[in-house]
Amino acid sequence: MLASTAFLEPTSLRSQGPARHGPEFTTVLGEPEAGRPETLPSASAGATGVAGSLVLAAAALAARRKGRKDRAPCRRSCPTVCRATPINSAALKERERADHHGFIKGDPDFDVTESSRLGASVVVELKKRPSGVKRYSHGANGKGAIVLEMQDSSRYPGDPKGQAFLGGVKKNMVIKSVAGQQCLDWPFGEIMELIDDYDFEPTDTADVKKGWVARDRKHQAAALPVTVEFVECNVDVVDEEAVAPKEEGKWYPRSSGYTPAQLDEELARAKREFPAPSNYTGVSYTGPACLTDAWIQSLIEQQSRGILLPKQMAYHLVIDAIKVLNNEKTMGEVQIQPGGKLTVCGDTHGQYWDLMNIFKLNGMPSASNPYLFNGDFVDRGSWGIEVICLIYAMKIKDASSIHLNRGNHELIEANLMYGFAGECMKKYDAQLFDLFSESFRKLSLCHLFNKQILCCHGGVPGPNPRLYVPGMSHDPSDAIPVSERTLTLAEIAAVDRETELQAAAYKNAVLILEDGAQIPQPEKVSEERILIDLIWSDPRGTPGYGPSYRKTRGVYMFGPDVTAKFCADNNLKYVIRSHEVKEMGWKQDHPQLFSVFSAPDYMDTGGNKGAFLTISNAGGELTVTPTEFGKSPHPDLPPMIWQKHFDEVCPHLIKKMTKRKGPVYDSNGMLVKMSKAEMEEAQNQWVEDDADIDGVAPGQSLAAKARA
Repeated sequence: MLASTAFLEPTSLRSQGPARHGPEFTTVLGEPEAGRPETLPSASAGATGVAGSLVLAAAALAARRKGRKDRAPCRRSCPTVCRATPINSAALKERERADHHGFIKGDPDFDVTESSRLGASVVVELKKRPSGVKRYSHGANGKGAIVLEMQDSSRYPGDPKGQAFLGGVKKNMVIKSVAGQQCLDWPFGEIMELIDDYDFEPTDTADVKKGWVARDRKHQAAALPVTVEFVECNVDVVDEEAVAPKEEGKWYPRSSGYTPAQLDEELARAKREFPAPSNYTGVSYTGPACLTDAWIQSLIEQQSRGILLPKQMAYHLVIDAIKVLNNEKTMGEVQIQPGGKLTVCGDTHGQYWDLMNIFKLNGMPSASNPYLFNGDFVDRGSWGIEVICLIYAMKIKDASSIHLNRGNHELIEANLMYGFAGECMKKYDAQLFDLFSESFRKLSLCHLFNKQILCCHGGVPGPNPRLYVPGMSHDPSDAIPVSERTLTLAEIAAVDRETELQAAAYKNAVLILEDGAQIPQPEKVSEERILIDLIWSDPRGTPGYGPSYRKTRGVYMFGPDVTAKFCADNNLKYVIRSHEVKEMGWKQDHPQLFSVFSAPDYMDTGGNKGAFLTISNAGGELTVTPTEFGKSPHPDLPPMIWQKHFDEVCPHLIKKMTKRKGPVYDSNGMLVKMSKAEMEEAQNQWVEDDADIDGVAPGQSLAAKARA
């Protein structure tokens, strides 16, 4: 099953100097690693405090990884290649097979039909099952069976799991024959049926075991004792981060930023190529000087009737917004005067009629009624163009009355997955999408109010050192203790915000320790890691840092102790963030942490209210007051409608979808009990591989997430 989602390679688009060139954007098709849950002990009042807890945590992870650390392909003298085509057959993935054999992202490529790859062979007589081979995988064509994980010792005389090791079997050997039956180039599943060499894991239920044993099969297992011939195979190490060649004539997102001269050239081209239609009767955008309160009201009204700015004017507006946003800082500072206020709005996600309702309830932005929109203006909802054009027009008109933070949906990665790229292409063109992407890179990452409240889209900085906690597991016992050293506001303010986060950034944002490795000292945190935390992280109810549903690695959840220490060390009263749907539109997740979400009935299924927060200055102290509101009627256009258009025009920028699986936990990290039928229904839902899923657990609806 395919969905129109793109998987881009990392690039950094800096603001200094001439045109900024990064790696080419491209597509990489493959499956995310399906690590099974591993747990870390929470911080406790141990002998050596945080340091001791980190040592225990790393030791626990290393112990559970022992015997599995070699999932990555053997790094001997093998060629490195880019996987240009998807692995054949989703049924061969390790995470979807109860025998735990199968493909994992990062496995090597090989072709057993190329005799030049094959070397010396060994013949082993297996008297019992399992033999000690923990995971076989297959080539890109779905054929052959290669040893990638195995027990590399015999623990005691007669240890059945030491049979393969004692018989001379090594990693990167492939099965040549079983019981005299040549099967070198058989389909992987058929070879696995014949050898039938597997071991269930403690987490496998009785139903899973019974179903696997009783499954339909083409071949019966070879009778024991069985003779198996293995042969060495020269493999290609796959670099999943390598850039695949672009397809001729296909559109890809722009891989460099714009100089001022290039922006002027784009505006001149738009005026030359896209004259306003003769029958257009709406407002005309001719530059910042034309913007008045009446102009803004006219734009609001005409967009509500489905009348967009002509393409030339849309180009002009976005280019002017880029110029205004270029003057912003990574950390904007806003001073709320005594008796004054500022309104913080959370995610709006293209819900234009709800944005208009906010202005009806709270007034339009002005010098005496300033706003901050805390990211995620577009995607999901079907009126992202209308939302962002209105917000940009107000920003250009009076930059001091409307402040903007960047969210995770102001990334190219997200816009290609969740509708905004398709919306731009349908309503205007792909080149305007490139300009919007440039404007998003100019947005601030956070704002500081009166040096008392920090406001960002995601959350506070992650752990340091940044130990690996398996994403998607969300086990409450997975915990990295609060960091001894807190990132300062000055360090956050120094981050270069003009960066696109892609696959490699998240993987490089974690530290995976080898067995016996010492916990490193806290280190200087890279700008990419800070950016990930500010736009991606979420709070949790339990202490320390834990794994996130949003990515398989690189993104963390943070507990109340983390928030408290961050605020104390930076002399802050509160942190305000967004990023998560909330039942009432807002929630005080921690004593010093507020979440606000301004898209009611999110995606027409959330059932949640929207909210905004009023920050008031009462005698020098800032206070936070929430206002809740319900959904507004809107035209009958479903969410994500423009992604279908993207499917049609950019089929080369897609990524496979996978079924959700695993236990379900609530926002406090506690296991949610589910019936067998509920779990089956949960695991029959399809989600994008390794992508933002709104922090929703497997089997959890948006409405359930809102209530968590």
